[in-house]
Amino acid sequence: MARAKKRADGRYCTQIYLGRDENGRRQYKSVYAKSPAELKEKETAVRLQLGRGLDVLSQRDSFSTWADDWLRLKEKEEITCRQMDNYRRAVKLWKEELQGYEIGQVRADDIERVLIDLSDNGLSQRTINLYRSAIRQILRRAVGRVIPTNPEEQVHLTAVGRKEEQRRALTEEEQQWIWDTPHRAQPVAVIMMLSGLRRGELAALTWNDVDLQARTISVNKVIEYDSNGSPSLRHVTKSAAGMRTVDIPQRLADYMAQMPRDSLLVIHSAHGKVMTESAWAKLWRSYMKELNRKYGTRTLADMERMKSGKPGPKALDMTIPNITMHWLRHTFCTLLYLAGVDVVQACAQMGHADVSTTLRIYTHLDAIHKRKSVDKLDAYLSGKSETRKATNS
Repeated sequence: MARAKKRADGRYCTQIYLGRDENGRRQYKSVYAKSPAELKEKETAVRLQLGRGLDVLSQRDSFSTWADDWLRLKEKEEITCRQMDNYRRAVKLWKEELQGYEIGQVRADDIERVLIDLSDNGLSQRTINLYRSAIRQILRRAVGRVIPTNPEEQVHLTAVGRKEEQRRALTEEEQQWIWDTPHRAQPVAVIMMLSGLRRGELAALTWNDVDLQARTISVNKVIEYDSNGSPSLRHVTKSAAGMRTVDIPQRLADYMAQMPRDSLLVIHSAHGKVMTESAWAKLWRSYMKELNRKYGTRTLADMERMKSGKPGPKALDMTIPNITMHWLRHTFCTLLYLAGVDVVQACAQMGHADVSTTLRIYTHLDAIHKRKSVDKLDAYLSGKSETRKATNS
């Protein structure tokens, strides 16, 4: 152990020789402690880190420096505009929360405190998971270089944050609503429900990408939206797996054959241009209002307003489920499952980057439909099923 000195402030200090820098100057690491025993423990820890090849001097680099470096690396990757905006927001938050921290000072309890605060402020699980993923990746770069382990991996919080509504497939009744309700958004709903395209993929889809005779849609580009909702075209999809050819059913081919080709784009604004994010929101709100007007249950407040004519039937209370575009994509995956399409082929059709994503959906559907199968067996054994009645007659 190097010689320890007691400082005027009562702490003990020692210096550990690290070698010489590129200019030949001697380098030392200073270690401080409240007692000789603690000092020895800390010195041993530093020497152990040196033995592992860690750069102990760089442990004093600011967390902000490492976060900025990670963000610059992300900007060089093929990442969507929206995802980059999310990463920038996450880095901004962590730099504010860990202001003044050195990279080697970040602890698991610091991260837990921030995540709990985010949950208390009403953020969703999905948003909190994004922030957690960002700091995990930032600190992972430092592991083996300046820190021995990733403190984020010691965080043991589960299901923090506001629970979001579970994505689900449309029921058969809800699917029929789509078919039976003419609206400018109906082509959007039908195409997404029977092809599984994402919104950005559909926004970029041109008629040149559609082969109705072969019954295929080629997905080879995507419209991305920045933080202001402005669209931009990228000839790359969310992941490499997103570049795909989707086989569409005859029913969708027949439907698209009847669609007007008044623009190069399959789905476009009223002026034939690429849909902006605000245009999507306005279109979908209008569609949900129409479905609600047609299939919703009128509340007492609705009936009173309709009697008075103020504000009229356009302001009906929403009583149908808030169908989202992702529900339509989830419906396509469910239809593939019900049709007996194997999980690998379904993964390719959906454009999932990892088959495990498709497998999770299939496993969930297995659980639902196996339960239905047992219910049918119960009905048969109790003599209530139509099959048994026919057999006994």
